[in-house]
Amino acid sequence: MKTMFSFLLTLVFVFSVATFAQEGEKNVRYGGYARLFSMGDNPYVVDPDNIKLNPAYTSIYSNFLWGDIGGDNGNPTDGYGQFFGFNYAVSKELTLGAILSRNDYMSSYSISSLDPYNLVNLVNNAGATYNVLPLNNNLEVLGSYRFGTSVLGLGVSYASTSNEFNPAVGSDGSASASQFGVNLGFLGKASREVEFDVAVSLSMPSATYEPNDSVTFDASQMIISANARAQIELSKKFSLVPTIDFFTASGSIDVDNESSDLRSHMGFGFGLGLQYKVENLIIAGGPALRYDSYTDAAIDTTYPELSGSSFTLPAWNFGAEWMFNDWLIGRIGYVASNYSSSYEVAASNTTVDEYSSTSFYEGDFRLGVGFRFGGFNLDATVNDDVLRHGFNLVGGGVRTFAYLSASFGF
Repeated sequence: MKTMFSFLLTLVFVFSVATFAQEGEKNVRYGGYARLFSMGDNPYVVDPDNIKLNPAYTSIYSNFLWGDIGGDNGNPTDGYGQFFGFNYAVSKELTLGAILSRNDYMSSYSISSLDPYNLVNLVNNAGATYNVLPLNNNLEVLGSYRFGTSVLGLGVSYASTSNEFNPAVGSDGSASASQFGVNLGFLGKASREVEFDVAVSLSMPSATYEPNDSVTFDASQMIISANARAQIELSKKFSLVPTIDFFTASGSIDVDNESSDLRSHMGFGFGLGLQYKVENLIIAGGPALRYDSYTDAAIDTTYPELSGSSFTLPAWNFGAEWMFNDWLIGRIGYVASNYSSSYEVAASNTTVDEYSSTSFYEGDFRLGVGFRFGGFNLDATVNDDVLRHGFNLVGGGVRTFAYLSASFGF
């Protein structure tokens, strides 16, 4: 009942702020994680990466192949963050698509982000003799329908693994993991000057270990998130871009049918950006705040309830994008933040020690580049060491491109 109430509360939250968000720049049909990262993790610009949180954006990016080639992880044959997606316009109103992704998917609150709180590891570390296999094979199916100036989107995702064991001597059994997710998205206009987007999502990961003659473990979780953004046109060149997001996560683990609560999480954020846009230049940025907290439930005579939190104010995200010519785009970005955190440690079974700190997150300077060849686009983050050591495009030394995204519009 508590979880259902949280879900209904989230729906009320989302649609109460639905007067603030944005539909998108229909002429920007390139980008991805590499573009947004190089522009300072910028939440104030529209990008294909927004599809990860809001399936209604498939309408903006219809007839579109997109994905991440990824970044270097020390493996010469592979890279982290790789995925592939496509959107196809079945008609003027209806667009269908899909995303194939792995457990290194670069999107924290997407329904395709697999087992974000590591339930698989929790069950394996709790005493499972045979491992539950990590989730690593997600399929998300998306669709959107346009009616007038509005778009409604739906996404459904699923991933699963199984591991059965039948030893010659001893107990047989099985271990499995799965995750189901669903999200709803909406794009619309509140007035001629105000465009908005809003989305809500639900993810339910689980992990189970079931031997036939010993202790069973079953962990499950419900993760609810919501986000909204607006583009409020102030003039032909300037727009105000407020953003807001919220998430909550809770779950339990059953050990031989005795249940205990998992760590619960809650967080919200608010940002207020300004975007300047002319034909070949976009500049966007602004301050944001963020609050995150967690709670560990008390366990009888073992330890009391423990909690922790972090508060970020301000967090700065700035970025700019220049289109030098028809095929070359340059990008620059900067991120920095000031944050405070606190947490509790059990001093006894009834008392806690409290710790707190405040610090400044060292600013990070970002560079990026984009290449456009007809309908094909390649976007990359650029290692800023190239400014100090020069470009290195063939082997050894400083890696020029750190992360790559690719897309093709047809």
